[in-house]
Amino acid sequence: MNKRGNVFEDNPDLKRIVFFAFYIVFFIFIVILLRSGLKNNNTSYNRYNSGFNKSFSLKAMKNNNYHFNYILEKNNNKTIFDGTKYNNKEEFLMSGNTSLYYYGEDDNYFVRDNNTLSYTNTVNPIEFSKFLDPNNLDKLFIHGTYISRTEYLSGKEVDYNYEIATSSILRSIDSINVDLDDNVNKVVAKVDEDGKLFEIDLDLTNYYKYYDSSIEEYKLVLTYSKYNEITDIKINK
Repeated sequence: MNKRGNVFEDNPDLKRIVFFAFYIVFFIFIVILLRSGLKNNNTSYNRYNSGFNKSFSLKAMKNNNYHFNYILEKNNNKTIFDGTKYNNKEEFLMSGNTSLYYYGEDDNYFVRDNNTLSYTNTVNPIEFSKFLDPNNLDKLFIHGTYISRTEYLSGKEVDYNYEIATSSILRSIDSINVDLDDNVNKVVAKVDEDGKLFEIDLDLTNYYKYYDSSIEEYKLVLTYSKYNEITDIKINK
C-alpha cells in the first residue's frame, strides 16, 4: 500500500502560496490593530477638538433665557455687565467708573439717566457683543485646538482648555483672511457636575491687538445662570 505524502512536499508551489497568504493576512491583522490603537489614543483630542458638544453644549444659551454676568478686563480697567436676557430683550447694569442701567430690544438700546430716570437712545455699550453670540462661541471651540481638561477634586467642575489662533478668529468670525505670525488666544469652558456650561473665560488679547496695537490686555469672564427661568424683562423705572 502506497503511503500518502505530505501535500506541501509534493507541491512546493502550493506551499509558497499558502505561506504568502498567511503572511498577508497576518500583516493586515497587525495594521488593523495599530490603527485601532492609534484611534483610541486620539479619542480625547478628536472628541474635544471637533465635537465639543459631546462634553458640553451651548444649547441652553441659544434659548436666550438666562441671567448673565460679564467681566471685561481691558488694559487694567475692569467693567462689569450684570443682567438678564429674555428672547430679543435684555437689561443690565454696567458698573465701572460710572454705573448705568441699560435696556435693549433687538438692535435698539436705551440708557437711563440716573438723575431724571428717563431713557434715551444709545448704542450697545458691550463692545465685545459678537463674542456673546452662541454661534460665534461655537466657532471658537470648533476651530480652536483642544489642549487639556482640568478636573477638580470636589467633582463639581470640569474645565476644558482651548487655544485658537488670531487668524482663525478673523477668518471664522470676521470673514477676514490674513497671513499672520499667529499668537494664540485662550478659551476655557467651565462645566458643572451636571454637565451644564456656566462660564466661559476668554483671553483675546492677541486678537484685539490686530485691531488696536495699544491693547495690552483683553480678557473676558462670561458667567451664565438661571437658564430658562426668566419669564419677562420690563424696563426698570
